[in-house]
Amino acid sequence: MTEIDAYNEALKSGQYQKPGGLLGKYDNVRRFWEDEELGLYLRPYLERLVARRKERGERLRMLDLGCGSGDSFEFITSISSQSLISKHNTKVIEPDMVEVYKGIDINEGLLRQAQAIYGGRQNMVFVRSDFNDYDFSSEEPYDLYLANYGTLCHNTDEQTVELLSNIAKHSKDGALIMVDWLGRFSYEWQTLWTKDVEHNQWMDYVISYIYSDSGGKEQPLTHFPLRIMGRQEVLHIYRQAKRKAGGIITLRKLADRSSFVGRHMDTAQYNPHCQPLRRLVNSLFEPDLCTNLDEVLVVYVPRDGFAEVNAYHQRLADCWNYLVTYTKALLEGSKLPEALTEMPQPLSRALSAMKGAVTAAARMKIGNPRASLVEPQLGYCLRELEMGLQRGWGCGHGLVAVFEVVK
Repeated sequence: MTEIDAYNEALKSGQYQKPGGLLGKYDNVRRFWEDEELGLYLRPYLERLVARRKERGERLRMLDLGCGSGDSFEFITSISSQSLISKHNTKVIEPDMVEVYKGIDINEGLLRQAQAIYGGRQNMVFVRSDFNDYDFSSEEPYDLYLANYGTLCHNTDEQTVELLSNIAKHSKDGALIMVDWLGRFSYEWQTLWTKDVEHNQWMDYVISYIYSDSGGKEQPLTHFPLRIMGRQEVLHIYRQAKRKAGGIITLRKLADRSSFVGRHMDTAQYNPHCQPLRRLVNSLFEPDLCTNLDEVLVVYVPRDGFAEVNAYHQRLADCWNYLVTYTKALLEGSKLPEALTEMPQPLSRALSAMKGAVTAAARMKIGNPRASLVEPQLGYCLRELEMGLQRGWGCGHGLVAVFEVVK
């Protein structure tokens, strides 16, 4: 399969290894923006699920579809609870709550990496299989099903409908399913935007981002098709799966993630207007490294014929740029920028947070407070800005869906 060849090429690059930082699969944006954003979207539903299972004296069973090297186990067990003050244990899922985590993937190389990382844990199992062929009825139901980071983009819509309906029919009441598709209207592949979604459902994808210096241009890389999704396409799949499952699956959340910081912003492979914003936001999160904030400003170039999508991206860009300019003025002690005509609440909250961070940094007498306090806070505020303004249209790198089984 071309998909397996492509991921094996990425493994050989060495950039799929942990830990991360400025570069590689596990870069700062992945850890401090994308993983945390997914966790924030899932958290209220996960907290409710955990509370119900605790009441019954039950532990959680998790199934990771397309598990790769087991990333979702670390992701799910690192989600913090909403009440953090004066708590020693701030995780939604405590270590003894996990009865079993099972990861399914078709790629042997990724599974070997997963075994090397987690093989010593008795409650973790990895199975080589196509998850579309996996027999859910052969074992106890799971409480949490994960298909993150574009896993189901390898599927046809018919396969996804079948998969979701089978999971729902076999699961207990309250089980959660989290899916993360590639967003159709992400700025990073603006050249692929189309209104004829019936005939343009797939993109020709290449994992060129992993080759950070050359963008993969110095060697031929394997291309493979991935399904890209907008809001209406997800809703169409959901309605079919709900009907096929007898009405027992409910869509709880549909949200965009990683606008302007997707993997291919830096390669500009699918949009020549892209700026290397992922690299720059990675720098914001890096300790002891100061970032040129002028370079973090977004220059959004619209595409004719997509008024609503352009309006979303431009609004986010305007708020993003105002937040960056405001922070720069605070750091320099210069005049603050004039207020925008519209100051949405997510922006107002972010401005207040940055004012507090800069004030606190000015009182610190050790280290590099700008690099280690102010800039990471700016990164988090940009993330919160996206979460507050997003519409769930497929305008981010990922389009996140949280489903719940209701019986």
